[in-house]
Amino acid sequence: MKTAKFVGYLRWFSVCLSLLMSSLSWAQGSPSTGWLTSSDHDAVQVKLAVTGEFNPETRTLPALLTVQLKDEWKTYWRAPGEGGIPPRIDLASSQGIERIDWHWPTPSEYYVQSIRTAGYKHQVTFPLEIVVSEATERAQLDAVFTLSSCTNICVLTDFPLQLNIDVNQLTPDSEQSFAFAQAMSQIPQPIGSAEVTHADYNADDQQLSFVLSRTSGWDSPQVFVHSDDKQLNEVVFKLVQQKVSVDGKRLTASFKASHWLELPELVNRQVSITVNDDPFSAAYATQLDRSTSTTTNEALDSMTIWGALFAALLGGLILNIMPCVLPVLGIKVQSLIANSNASARQVRYQFLATAMGVISTFVVIGALLGLLKLSGVRISWGMQFQNPWFITTLAVITLAFAINLFGLYQIRLPQWLNQWALKSQRSSLLGHFSQGVFATVLATPCTAPFLGTAVAFALGAPMYLLLLIFFGLGIGMALPWLSIAAFPQTRKLLPKPGPWLKWVKPIFGALLLATSVWLFTLLTPHWSKASSESTSAEQTSERPWQTLSFKTIHQAVTQGKVVFVDVTADWCITCKANKLGVLEQEPVYSALAAPDLIRMRGDWTVRNDYITDYLRAYGQYGVPYNRVYGPGAPEGIELPIILTSDAVMQAIKEARNE
Repeated sequence: MKTAKFVGYLRWFSVCLSLLMSSLSWAQGSPSTGWLTSSDHDAVQVKLAVTGEFNPETRTLPALLTVQLKDEWKTYWRAPGEGGIPPRIDLASSQGIERIDWHWPTPSEYYVQSIRTAGYKHQVTFPLEIVVSEATERAQLDAVFTLSSCTNICVLTDFPLQLNIDVNQLTPDSEQSFAFAQAMSQIPQPIGSAEVTHADYNADDQQLSFVLSRTSGWDSPQVFVHSDDKQLNEVVFKLVQQKVSVDGKRLTASFKASHWLELPELVNRQVSITVNDDPFSAAYATQLDRSTSTTTNEALDSMTIWGALFAALLGGLILNIMPCVLPVLGIKVQSLIANSNASARQVRYQFLATAMGVISTFVVIGALLGLLKLSGVRISWGMQFQNPWFITTLAVITLAFAINLFGLYQIRLPQWLNQWALKSQRSSLLGHFSQGVFATVLATPCTAPFLGTAVAFALGAPMYLLLLIFFGLGIGMALPWLSIAAFPQTRKLLPKPGPWLKWVKPIFGALLLATSVWLFTLLTPHWSKASSESTSAEQTSERPWQTLSFKTIHQAVTQGKVVFVDVTADWCITCKANKLGVLEQEPVYSALAAPDLIRMRGDWTVRNDYITDYLRAYGQYGVPYNRVYGPGAPEGIELPIILTSDAVMQAIKEARNE
C-alpha cells in the first residue's frame, strides 16, 4: 500500500518536473541557438542570441546574429555589388513572428579581377530586431538563415534558426545587451562633419553621380550605394572605374545602374550612400535629382523634336561657312565654274551626289555614336579627333587631295571600280559623292551656333531620335548643294570661266595643304606624355592659365574672385577663332588680366574624363565651352559658342556683381 502510494507521488512529481522544465524552456533569460555549423561547409559558423529586453510598445526584441568565417572566406553586404548574394532569413515556418529588421555594419570593398563586391571577412555581427505579432503571446522562430560565402569558390549554406520566445517570461541579459549596443554603434549613421552636396541620375548613360564634402577632408574612402525602395531591390549599382576621386574636402563618385530586366525610373527615388574611410564611417539618405546633363533637363525640357530638328537644320547650314569646310566648298564652286557648259541635268546629278555624301555621312556618324553609347562609351561631338589614328588617316587623305590640286599626280580609282563607273556612267558622281563625305568629316571638329544644342539633344536621345537629328544636320549642311540641284540655273550668277581659274586650284590646294599640316600638328599631344596628361594645356610666364578644377572655382568664388573657364581643343577650329578673335584682343585681353580674375583652361585635345565630367555637368557634348563664375554668378554664366567681346565683358561684369 505504501509502495503504491509512493509510486503515485513519484508519478505526480515527474509530471510537475516535466511541466516545470517545459516552462523553463520558454522562460530563458536570453534564448540562443548556440554556434551552428554545417557538415558540408565548416568554414562558417553562426549564432543567434536575443538580449531579453522586449519592448511591448513596438513589439520588438533585440537580437544578435553573429557570423564567423575562417581564413579568407567572406560574406556579403545588403547590396553585394557586381557579384554575390546578400544574407537572408526565411520566416515561412515561424509562428507569431511578423518580421525581422536588419541593421547592417559598414562593409569593405573587395575585388576579384575587375569585379567589385561589398561585404565582410573573419567576423561580422548583425544587430536584428525581431518583431512579434502580439505583445502578450508566445512566438516560435523556425527560420532558415541562408548565407553566401566565398573565397576562390562560393558556397551557399542554410542554417536552421529555432528559438521559443515567450515575451512575458524574458529577462534582460546584460552581456547580450552590451554586445547589442556595441554592434549598433558599428551601424553607419549620418555624421554632421560630412554631407551629400550633390546627388543626381543621368538617364542617358544610366549613371548616378554623388559629391560629398567633409570638413577634415578624405583619405582613402570606399563608397557604397543601396536603396530600401522595393522597386529598386534588383538594381545593381556598379562603381564606374576610376570615378571615386578625392579633391581635398570633396569626394566624387559615379555608379552605373543596371537591372537584369528593365531599369526602373530612378529620378526622385531615395537612395543611401555609405562611406567607409577608416575610422570614419557614415551613411546618408538622399534623393536623386535629374542630372543637368540629361536630355530632359531644364535647358532642353522646352525643346520639342521639331525644335531640335530646326536647330539641326540651322546648325548644319552654318557649318558651310566654318573654316573647316571652306576648302571643300571652294573646290566645289570652282568645279561648277569650270564646267559651266555642263547641262542642267548633269549639274543636278552632281550636286545631288554631293548632298547625298553629306547626308549619308552624318547618318553614319550618328549611327556609330549611337552604337558606342549603347555599349557604354561616353560619346561626344568631335571625339574622333581625340584618336591619333583617325587624325593621321585624315591628314594623309587631305595631303593627297592637296597634292592632286597642285597637279603633281592624279588620284585614280582601282581599275575594277573605274570600269564599273564608266559602264554605269557614274564616274563623276563617285567623285562628287566623296566630296560630300570629305566635307562632312572635316566639319566634325567645328561647333557652330545651334549645332551644340541639336547635338546635345541628339546624343542624349533614343536611337531613332539621334538618327533623325543627325539626318537633319546632314540636310542643313547639304542645303547649298540641294539648292543648286533644285535650281541649276543659279550657276549663271557665278563668274565666267577664264584664265584666272588656273590659279584657283593651287589656292585651294594650299588651303588643303595647310589643313593637312594642321592635322599633323594635332598628333603632338599624343606623342608627348606630359601634354596628354595635362588638363590645362597652356602655361605662359606672362599670363598663366590654371588647371580646370571644381575645387578651385568654388574657393575662388568664395573669396570674391571671378573665374573665366575656357574648355578648348587644338583640333577645334571654332576654339581657335574665339582665342585669336576675342580672348587675345582688347578689351577682353586686359579684362582677363585683372588681379581679381582667375583664368582656367581645360584642354580636351586628348580625351580627359575630368573635363568630360565638367562638360556633362552643364549638358555639353563638345567644345568650345566658356563659362564665367563670380560672387554675382556662383553657378556660372554660360557664354555663346561664337564669342563676342560684348558677351564676355558683360558676363564678367555680372559675375563681379557690378
